[in-house]
Formats: sequence, structure tokens, C-alpha cells
Amino acid sequence: MKILIVCLPGIGDALMATTMIRLLKQKNPDAQIDVACMFGAVEYIFKNNPDINSIYRLPLYKENKLKGLRQIFNLRKNKYDISIVAFPAFRREYHLVHRLIGAKKRIAHKFQKGFWSELHFFNTNLVDVDEGQHNVINNLNLLKTLGIDWQKEINKEDVNYDLILDKEDIAFGVNYVKALGWDKENIIGIHPGSTDSPAAIVRRWPIERYAEVAKFLIKEKQRKILIFVGPDEAGLGKKLLNLIDDNVNCRLVDNLKFSQSIGLLNQITMLLCNDNGFGHVAAALGKKIVTLWASTNDKWSLPYNKKLVTLIRPEDFKPWYRYDLKRAIPKGKTGGMELIAATKLINLLKQ
Repeated sequence: MKILIVCLPGIGDALMATTMIRLLKQKNPDAQIDVACMFGAVEYIFKNNPDINSIYRLPLYKENKLKGLRQIFNLRKNKYDISIVAFPAFRREYHLVHRLIGAKKRIAHKFQKGFWSELHFFNTNLVDVDEGQHNVINNLNLLKTLGIDWQKEINKEDVNYDLILDKEDIAFGVNYVKALGWDKENIIGIHPGSTDSPAAIVRRWPIERYAEVAKFLIKEKQRKILIFVGPDEAGLGKKLLNLIDDNVNCRLVDNLKFSQSIGLLNQITMLLCNDNGFGHVAAALGKKIVTLWASTNDKWSLPYNKKLVTLIRPEDFKPWYRYDLKRAIPKGKTGGMELIAATKLINLLKQ
């Protein structure tokens, strides 16, 4: 049997699909399970996963879309028996790709709207989204269409992500810290960014407050700070570095490959971040996380491991983001991150 997992969103969404993939393989040990993704970083997330046979990258975003279409039609030649669109999958582009690949059985989620406008009818089997559950659980619910009752197989309190790093990336992280002369037990990472869509940018905590926290950690806790940023966030990272104004105890991690950044992340003790994919990677690596959220619903997509994750939210601010909004901000809504004072995080870190 040939099965394709279509995972076109970002890093965190990919990690939240790994539990479902693992159980799918356990129940179908002889099946060929492939993954189609859109980003190089997501490709790395799945690269060393023992449950996955092949990974196909579809360069459909800010790249050569014609090449991506050719890849889609090449996947069609594989004649998959089953394909599954990993959560979240509201947008019509995902369902169009799903249909073009042409598996006999096409499984996806059913949202409150979008059946016609977002091409959800292109699928053969739709599973209702459970808005009271985490994205990991919504992914697992997709397996019900294949006769797999995940609740008999998995205790949801014990769910974890699957991520295996390349050995050279692990070594890169070790050598990077060694060259700095820092003790890894004293290193705290900060990732102040998010993706660059309008709804994602408002998830960012004010950069001045991250700087205030970093200065506290350096002065009062004798910690070292690594600032992690993505390719489109270099300016954000430089601004934070300038505000901290300490080139001895603080370094900006830029101009690295994603895989190298992950190897370096593997060397820290704690990550401070917004709602972004790096938080999920840290959870997959078993790192402690303090994460700040406002507009997004932590019940859906907070990094899953409760033992590792500490959440900070503004009081009396109701999350408004929904997947059916795509990248838009509803009229009159604010990000809410400005309501979280730096002292709230500092008081937590004093403990």
C-alpha cells in the first residue's frame, strides 16, 4: 500500500503531524509512507524519520511554481492508494494539490465553512475538525477513516514529536558553543520572530521587552544569550542585539543553515519565543520553553509537551485567530502581545 502525507504548512505543523505518521506506520508496517512538503526546513523535519520512505518538496511558495507543478504530476505517477492532508488544511491551494496528486482515497478535515470555496469537496473522506482539541489530536482523528482508533493506542498525555537531527548538525552545535567558550548549561535562546504574514507578525512580542528580559538574564542570572532568527528576520535580530548592547554575553545566530541552527538549539537549556515553529522544534529536542501568546489559541497549537512548556498570555484577552481567516486580521482586532509586560516574564525567570 502506498500512502502520501501532504504537509504544506510550516515547521510546527510538520512536527504536530509526526505522531499521526508514527501510528499510521505502526498499524501498517508494510506500507510505503511518503511526505510532500513545501519548505526546505520542513523537509529537514522529516528527513531522518524512520517511518517515512521518501520526501518530495513542492516549491510552490516564492519559488518556481512551474517546477512545483511538474513535481505534483510526477507524484501522480506514483498512484497512491491513500493521501492525507495534515492539519491545518483550510486553504484551497492544499486541496487543489491533493486532488491533482490523485490518490484513490483522499482524507482531509472538514471545517465549519469552505466546502465549496476552498475546494474541500475535492477529497473523498472528510473528518470534522474538533475545535476543542489540539492540532496533534485533530491529525490523529484523521486515522479514523482508516479504521484506526488512536485512543486505544496512545495516551494523549504522553504524546511527543519525532525529530532526529543529522550527526553533523549536532556536532556543529557542540563546536559552535565550544568556540564561544560558553557553558551550555548557562545558555538561553531567544527567537523573537514569526512568519511574515499579517496575522503572524502581530504574534511578535515587542522587541524592546525581549531586550529587557535578556539584560536581566545576563546581569542577574549570569546567563548567555543566543538570538535565533529566520532568513527574513535578520533585521529583527540585529535590532534586538543592538538593544541588548552586549557582544560578550549575547550573540546573533544568523547566516546559518536551518539544520545548523537546530544543531545549535540542541545546545541550549531554555528557549524564549513567540508562537512560532522554533518553539515546537525546541519541544521536540526536550528543551524547556517559555512562550508568549495572545491572538492564537494555545489549546490548538501550543508545543505539546506540558512538562516542558510554560505559557504566558495577557489577561482578559481572547484569542481571535482562526484557520479559516488564512493570513488576514479581522477589522478592529489587535495582536494583544503589547499587553504582556516584561516584568511578567522576568518574575517567572527569577524563580
